[in-house]
Amino acid sequence: MEPVVTKRLIIRRMAQTDLLDFLTYQTHPEVLRYTPIEPLTEERGMGFLTRQAVVEIGDEGGYIAFAIQHIGDAKMIGEVSMNLLPKAQSKGEIGWSLHPSYQGHGYATEAAQVLLTYGFAHRKLHRITSICDTRNTASFRLMERLGMRREGHLRQSQFIKGEWQDEYIYALLHDEWLARQSVIADGYNLRQ
Repeated sequence: MEPVVTKRLIIRRMAQTDLLDFLTYQTHPEVLRYTPIEPLTEERGMGFLTRQAVVEIGDEGGYIAFAIQHIGDAKMIGEVSMNLLPKAQSKGEIGWSLHPSYQGHGYATEAAQVLLTYGFAHRKLHRITSICDTRNTASFRLMERLGMRREGHLRQSQFIKGEWQDEYIYALLHDEWLARQSVIADGYNLRQ
């Protein structure tokens, strides 16, 4: 995916020069609260950024994370990611992570919409899912703002930080995304 510029953000490939910004949010306790990962070390962070800067997504699937760069602050404030399943399945899973100082301003929604467009319009996916801890209200509300619907409540599906966690799974189909784009476009035309 080529860099995408929105009103406030640039969604682009990660680079080694993002290390300090990357570690700032990837080691933040609030960001790690609902995830099974431990805070990244500088060495592991650099390894991740190095791989993500060059990874190619082929027909057999793959995981890729894109930097969310705040235009006004000229820094990486988080990431949006996509895990593509093999092409024959035509499915993907999206996720996001954002520094707490930038949460609550619509940045994750803006970035995730770019990834949905990439998945549905460019990768021709049939279905995109997302999953989160049931206590992560901000994350599942974001999924709902994106037009995703809750398809399930997975009970005690992840063992994280010494206890079993429940998760919600959300999904959006290509046709639903397309219909939503028409509604958004029609609403825009009405306001002009």
